[in-house]
Amino acid sequence: MGMLAPMLMLMQTPAPIEAPGQFHFGGYGEIHFRQESGPGAETIDLSRFVFYLGYDFADWIELHSETEIEHGFVEGDRGEVSVEQLHVDFDFSPGCKLRIGRYLEPLGIVNLRHEPPSFLGVERPDVETFIIPSTWSGDGLGLFGECSEDWSYQLYFGSSLSGSGIDPIEGLHEARQEGQPGLDQPALSARVDWRPTSSLRTGVGAFAGGLDNGEEGINPGNDASLSVLSLDAQWSTGDFDFAGLYALDQIRGADTLATGVAERMQGWYLQGAWHCLPDSAKQGRLADADALLFARYEWLDTQASLPEGVSADPRGERTVLTLGASFLPVSNLVLKADYQIRDDQSAQGLPERFSLGLGWQF
Repeated sequence: MGMLAPMLMLMQTPAPIEAPGQFHFGGYGEIHFRQESGPGAETIDLSRFVFYLGYDFADWIELHSETEIEHGFVEGDRGEVSVEQLHVDFDFSPGCKLRIGRYLEPLGIVNLRHEPPSFLGVERPDVETFIIPSTWSGDGLGLFGECSEDWSYQLYFGSSLSGSGIDPIEGLHEARQEGQPGLDQPALSARVDWRPTSSLRTGVGAFAGGLDNGEEGINPGNDASLSVLSLDAQWSTGDFDFAGLYALDQIRGADTLATGVAERMQGWYLQGAWHCLPDSAKQGRLADADALLFARYEWLDTQASLPEGVSADPRGERTVLTLGASFLPVSNLVLKADYQIRDDQSAQGLPERFSLGLGWQF
């Protein structure tokens, strides 16, 4: 081939990246210790370690990604490596931005901000685990932006959930599609947020999609659909922070899914926190430190309304009172402790739980 071979090799070599400053690196993680009432119920868990990688193709085109390792290892059906987010954003204007790829469904509080320093408690709230599964990602495309200084929106068209993963007690938690999600019955999701002041935010999120979806397009044959509504608010005044959330799941065709899956699941919580570290302690190495005491009360019922002829499982309706503390020596590292008084409608109830946590983001 004479000189043609080296010329072809030269043509196929990718151009070098000349601006390494366009890369962005980060991540977050958390380690948990849990002790429950009853024998043999103490565990330590490298709960998750997440790598963030971003790249600016231009000042208006950005790549964002998060790759997660759960529970410190992967073997068989234990542990997990997954891509939580992977999307490219095109910033046409403040009010019109296009997102393509894997995004976070715009529902609730913790699903959108789930880095450990950003939420209270060692574990994520039960309502935002079983009624709104966190972390809940969708694959598709959408628009988002700021309509004004006070209003912002998100609107997506993409993958839905798999009805085969919906559980009578754990709700939507294991219904999330991962890997190569089926799109035979896609979903629409949307959110609107209102921020009238820097200390107050309220939001409404909605989701609607079919449930006959399976990995790699192998669908299970579910004749059902899901709609989700979430209402949430956060407010700060002085040294106090407050948050509240309500979430409702409605399933049409629940009788075609696993036995005991409800037609309606719902839950809510109220949370209050006090920034208790005095200013006199914020000096030297603790100049940027913070400490919070908090309480959160949750009620949820994954058996709220059942298909005709199906009896309710008493484990579905439960309450959780969480009392805890967080100490942040710096703003992106947190030490957590909490005690949970948990109960359901079954005869044996739920064990009480003491947890410790270490979390960070960078």
